[in-house]
Amino acid sequence: QTLGFFFKDAIKKFIVTQCILLPVTSLLLYIIKIGGDYFFIYAWLFTLVVSLVLVTIYADYIAPLFDKFIPLPEGELKQQIETMAKSIDFPLTKVYVVEGSKRSSHSNAYFYGFFKNKRIVLFDTLLEDYSALNKEPAEGEDGENEDTKSKTKNKKQGCKNEEVLAVLGHELGHWKLGHTVKNIIISQMNSFLCFFLFAVLIGRKELFAAFGFYDNQPTLIGLMIIFQFIFSPYNEVLSFCLTVLSRRFEFQADAFAKELGKAKDLYSALIKLNKDNLGFPVSDWIFSMWHYSHPPLLERLQALKDAKQE
Repeated sequence: QTLGFFFKDAIKKFIVTQCILLPVTSLLLYIIKIGGDYFFIYAWLFTLVVSLVLVTIYADYIAPLFDKFIPLPEGELKQQIETMAKSIDFPLTKVYVVEGSKRSSHSNAYFYGFFKNKRIVLFDTLLEDYSALNKEPAEGEDGENEDTKSKTKNKKQGCKNEEVLAVLGHELGHWKLGHTVKNIIISQMNSFLCFFLFAVLIGRKELFAAFGFYDNQPTLIGLMIIFQFIFSPYNEVLSFCLTVLSRRFEFQADAFAKELGKAKDLYSALIKLNKDNLGFPVSDWIFSMWHYSHPPLLERLQALKDAKQE
């Protein structure tokens, strides 16, 4: 990032965050205040609606404020993506390329949208033909150092079309196997439980007294105390369980891509992405089990190895 881009990005993030956070927090506090004995149900329903609205509008209205999205041009890659989506009944409507290279060299791909309006987004850093690192310098351009020339010459970033399709096969596996829906259900069950426990604990004066609030019990302070401190041990256990589940989902999505005949290409794509994303291939198993939502590279490659050899 350039210095100007960094500050411009930070200011945009601050403004957008405040435009969303301030009204949502104010309405949530108002609902808790007027909700009566069952306020936790209304508060949960409100946060559910807000989260669904944000998921719906994020890609179309919020993300474009930070990054440039362009439709993937007609060509072989787009045809292959549409063919693969059709083969698994994925209701694809559009394919975009996002200019993620302005922010970092991180490569990724994802899909979004509800019901029959699904869209796929590819980072330009994922594609050899779009990666800024791979583009030939303009004729007569000065100021190139040897490192830049070497990177340009060797095309060190991005994947070939077959590897991009393998990565998408993995992502579409999450959709086909219902991982996205399962994560939403788990998230909302946890949200409801937290609001219920908040309703049970909010009346305990000793919680407020422990933080110096003897004469009154502000709702906002109660939210901070209960969600930040009281729930802290629970959140650690939940985070570990979700990490274990996420790793299981990743292996399942890899297996789905393998069933599509993409094992060999996914194998090579994972190696390239690990290098492009500056990942370290070796991890202590206890540390990775607790912290990594994705299995370490070597574990994923081992799971794909037999199919790759075939």
